Amino acid sequence: MSQKSRRLVILSIIGCLAFFTAINNTAEAQKYDVRWGTSPVGGTWGVLGNAMLEDVLKANPNLAGSTVPMGGAANVMGVHQGKLNIAYSFSDTMGDAWEGKEDFKEVGKIQKVRILASLFPEPTQFAVYADSGITSVPQLKGKKVTPGPRGSAIEIVTRRILEAYGMTTKDVQWQPLGFADAAEQMLDRHIDAILYGAMVYPAPPLVNVSSQRQIRLLPLSDEVVEKMVKNYKGIEPFTLAAGSYKGVDYPVKGIISNVILIVREDMPEDIAYGITKTIADNFNRYITVTKAMAMGKVNDMGKDVGFPYHPGALKYYREKGWVK
Repeated sequence: MSQKSRRLVILSIIGCLAFFTAINNTAEAQKYDVRWGTSPVGGTWGVLGNAMLEDVLKANPNLAGSTVPMGGAANVMGVHQGKLNIAYSFSDTMGDAWEGKEDFKEVGKIQKVRILASLFPEPTQFAVYADSGITSVPQLKGKKVTPGPRGSAIEIVTRRILEAYGMTTKDVQWQPLGFADAAEQMLDRHIDAILYGAMVYPAPPLVNVSSQRQIRLLPLSDEVVEKMVKNYKGIEPFTLAAGSYKGVDYPVKGIISNVILIVREDMPEDIAYGITKTIADNFNRYITVTKAMAMGKVNDMGKDVGFPYHPGALKYYREKGWVK
């Protein structure tokens, strides 16, 4: 082979390498960046989000990304503003955003966010000591209670339940506390009740308290359940089964807010489909990540929670026959 021919071959090889490098670089540049809103470090959503994202990235090579520790209302706002493109939230928080209530008053109605999946319900868990003599919510008047951390979605639901009974936070000694503090304060009898309007089940503070002292869970009246469902989008009636906690051998009527995954309306359909499929494929694994997932069912991922689903998610649910 002449020197000129060798030079042409070498140049041709270099050109091919440059071409394929350019293709690879373009593919990398076109990876969809997942910004996944979870909860503050240590929260259920943080642990669950890391597990789900790991599976999603493994199953979908065209995706890259990370979790972002935020919270319920902040997650909805983050998706709305484009700081996040997927996040956990609550169905009733989504309801507030949809109607421009509570944390969303200044922003107004947020209606371009879509549901990707309904994961599990968080039920009412109003706990008092079994020997307290308190058997109904109105008897809490004047008592020291904690409704969950200040400003949390739990506190909002608890306040609304009291309002449905014709009560306000001034009718009780309202003491917003973190979860660890709530358990400690109740065990020391510094508070009379832990009131979680909608909370992950089993609630760690109640597991702690009930392991050492007998508790009673207070049911909500039919009238209050009806009011809550009617007045607040994203709230559903629910009865916690007997045996929920040690010594609680009776069903407890209340409500739920669903933990949901939300996405931006403009998320590409194939991306939404891929994430939805991956979560469904690994649904049972997540029960080992957090007990709360045991409250959900994979074929309920597409259940009606009062808001539109993303077309990519709907495509998957229809293929599975879970929605019409």
